[in-house]
Amino acid sequence: MSAVIKLNRSRFKAGEFSIRDPTGKHLYYRIESNYAVLHSLKLIAYPSKQEVGQLKAVIKPLVYKAEISILDPERNQFVNGLIEQNLQLFGSLFNIDWNGNHLKMETDVGSFTTKFLDEKGELLAQFRLQPSSIFWTKKYDMQIFSTKYPEQIYFLGLAVRDHNGSQNRSG
Repeated sequence: MSAVIKLNRSRFKAGEFSIRDPTGKHLYYRIESNYAVLHSLKLIAYPSKQEVGQLKAVIKPLVYKAEISILDPERNQFVNGLIEQNLQLFGSLFNIDWNGNHLKMETDVGSFTTKFLDEKGELLAQFRLQPSSIFWTKKYDMQIFSTKYPEQIYFLGLAVRDHNGSQNRSG
């Protein structure tokens, strides 16, 4: 299984994304940011406009940390978890703990590609910043290789990585 998804960052509001099929015609999700002191997002499914995920950053010195909630459609309840940055000298590494599972989101230094790995090191998904979009509206291509975890985890992870990368460049 391999799904390719296009993600485009909003030109008008930082941290907002449209998540579309490979042709760019069909909208699957929107990531909407909330005005808050800390990073705060909602993941909205389309066309239902149902909220299926949330992210709220928490204060932690030196590194990024956020609480996430992802809707379990079978139980119609949100399942909570955490995304937390590991301080790295080179590259970028985040741990994702969700529903008793531990994933890694890692980017090698100088790479445009970020990978999601399970505890065994299996590649679950990856996204790549289109190099042509570095100075304009950010555009990402995402590939999902496994249905083991909900795709919302990967979308929220991308938003965290994008936010963290933008913060590092501006500060």
